[in-house]
Amino acid sequence: MKQKLLTLALLAPLLYTACNSTSNKPETVVEKTETTQQVIVKSEVPASTQNNSSMETTVSYANDKEFIKDQGMMHIKSFMETLQPTLMGLMKSDKTYQTAMGGCTSMAQKMTSDYNAISPDTKIRRTALKYRNEKNKPDATDTVVMERFLASNNLTEPLVVEMPNNYRVYKALDMKQPCLACHGDTISQELVKMLEKSYPKDMATHFKLGEFRGVIIAEVKK
Repeated sequence: MKQKLLTLALLAPLLYTACNSTSNKPETVVEKTETTQQVIVKSEVPASTQNNSSMETTVSYANDKEFIKDQGMMHIKSFMETLQPTLMGLMKSDKTYQTAMGGCTSMAQKMTSDYNAISPDTKIRRTALKYRNEKNKPDATDTVVMERFLASNNLTEPLVVEMPNNYRVYKALDMKQPCLACHGDTISQELVKMLEKSYPKDMATHFKLGEFRGVIIAEVKK
């Protein structure tokens, strides 16, 4: 296992980005056990993010699984650390941010697929309640976990969820200053045109600095 983790930590740089957020909060009932929490959430989220018109989902948290959490966070950090030098370089080279926007549009999904193709036991994906790319639409469990991040107002600690065939490690992402160029209140007309062309159903705009914008998820095989 240590050899696998070391190999994955030395993977070639990959590009990642997903800047999204929401402010809707669910009505939550929590029943605590020694190692897990059964959470039933009835959530009225934007219609475009719902799998059904009304949603009731049970989520089993396994935050005591420290090894799973560490493995998931290792993959998440390895994947995300490639974003800053790459994206910041693109932004510095073009103050209109059109080059960076074009790079994100053309490369993000492919880089995610490339990473997962060489990672046998853990897969990375990203989602948000207000997503930009429909390929990143959340499922019911994702929605419950993201609503929990919002309700707790704690974006630092990851959350671990046990699924039938794997564990999901969720890391919350907050809105950073550079992301506002494409996700804030004042997006240039040039970028607006690019977004309308690439993402006609885009919901990921009008965010504030520091807001919850979505999650990156590591799915660790059992």
